[in-house]
Amino acid sequence: MSAAASSQERLAFLNDASTRIGSTLDLAHTCREVLDVAVPRFADTGGIMVQERLITEGEFPVRPKDGSALVRRVATAVAVDNPWDWNTAFPVGEVAVYPPLLPQGQAMATAKTVLVPRLEQVVGDENAQAFGRPIIARLMPGCSFLVTPLVARGNVLGFFVLVRRESSEPFQDGDVALAEELAARTAICIDNARLYGRERRTALTLQSALLPSLLQESPGLEIGYRYLPAGDLAHVGGDWFDVIRLSGDRTALVVGDVMGHGIRAAATMGQLRTATQTLASLDLDPGELLFRLNRVAQQLDADQLATCVYATYDQATGALAIASAGHVPPVLVRPNGLAEIVPVVPGPPLGVGGERLEICEATMPAGGMLALYTDGLVETRDRSISDGIADLCSLLTGPPRGIEQLCDLIVKAQRPADKRDDIALLLAKAIPVEQTAPLC
Repeated sequence: MSAAASSQERLAFLNDASTRIGSTLDLAHTCREVLDVAVPRFADTGGIMVQERLITEGEFPVRPKDGSALVRRVATAVAVDNPWDWNTAFPVGEVAVYPPLLPQGQAMATAKTVLVPRLEQVVGDENAQAFGRPIIARLMPGCSFLVTPLVARGNVLGFFVLVRRESSEPFQDGDVALAEELAARTAICIDNARLYGRERRTALTLQSALLPSLLQESPGLEIGYRYLPAGDLAHVGGDWFDVIRLSGDRTALVVGDVMGHGIRAAATMGQLRTATQTLASLDLDPGELLFRLNRVAQQLDADQLATCVYATYDQATGALAIASAGHVPPVLVRPNGLAEIVPVVPGPPLGVGGERLEICEATMPAGGMLALYTDGLVETRDRSISDGIADLCSLLTGPPRGIEQLCDLIVKAQRPADKRDDIALLLAKAIPVEQTAPLC
C-alpha cells in the first residue's frame, strides 16, 4: 500500500486488522495475526520484537534511555522470493539487544517511529556486525525500513518492524500514521496477553502451593495421584486431593472441587483443604466430617460452592466408609480386576443445605483399589459425565498394573484436548499385610 492509496483502502485495512487481531490471549499468536494482516498487504517482510522481561515475568520493563533493552523476536512474516534467507537472518525466538545507533534502538529510546526511505549499505553492515550474521548485510541495503514502537500504558513493550525490498515503493510519511495505528492496536492486544499470562501464573502458583507436594505414607495402601491444571486462566480452578493418616491403621482419602475458577477458587480450595485436615484429626466419620466442613464452607464465601468425597480405609478389616457432598462417585476395583461404581448417595454440595450425609460402606480387600477423581476427568463438551465414568471404569478394569502406569494411562485417555478444566485423580490400592512395611 502506497502513500497515495485512498482513505477507503486505509480504512478497510484497519477494519481488517481489528477483525483479525486479538482473537486469543496468546502473545505469540497475536503477533502472528498482526503480521498476517501487514504482509504482503503493507510490507514485503515484517517482524515483532517484545521486551524479554514482559514475556518471562509479565511485568512492564523499564525502558533504558538509550533503547538498549533485551528483546525477543516473537513473530516474523516473509512475502519475498527468498524467504529462507530472511528467516535465517531474523530467526523467531532470538533474544538480543539493539544498539542505539540502529533504527530499532532509536525507536525504543524515543518511543517514536523511525522511517528510513532507503537503507544504506553502512546500516546493513552495522546490523550484520551487531548480530554476527553476514547475510543481513546482503539483504537489507536498498530496502525501505519502518520501525514503530509498541506502546501501552505509556510503556514501550517492544517494536514493530516493516520492510519493503528495493524493488517495491519505499515507505513515505503518509504510511507512518497507518503503521502507528496498527502498532497501537497490537500493543493493546499484547498488554492484554501480558495481564492474562501474569494472572494465570499467579493462579497456578497459588494452586501449586496449596496442594500437597508429598502425600503421607498410608498403612496398607499404595498411593498414586495426578493433578493437571486447566489449559487457560478462565478455567484454573480449585480441585484438591489429600491422604490423611488417622488413628490406628486407618487412612482418609479426600478429593474435592471448588466450583468456579481463577485465584478466588484456588484460595477457597486451600481453606477447605486445611479445614478438612483439621476436622480429620477429630476422628469423625465421613458423614459428620462433611457436615461440619459444609458449615465452614458457608462461612467462607456464600457465592462459592464445592463438592467433596471423603473416604476412610481400615487396613485391619479392609472396611471403607465413604460420604459425598455432591461429588462424582468413586470407582472400586475388585481384586479380580472388575471395576464398578461405588453406590454413594451424594448430598448437596458444600456451602448449601445442612443435612448430615449418608455413609456408604464397602470392603476393599488386598489387591483392590479405590479411584477418586474430579469431574474434569470424566466430563467434556462432547461427553457426558455418565459416559466419562463408564470409560473410566473400562480403563480400570483388567489385570493388575503398576499404579503409576495406570495413572498415566487414565489421564492420557480421559483428558480432553481443550483442557478446559482441572483434573485431580487419586488411586489407593490395598496391599497385603505381609507386604506392608512398618511405619514409624
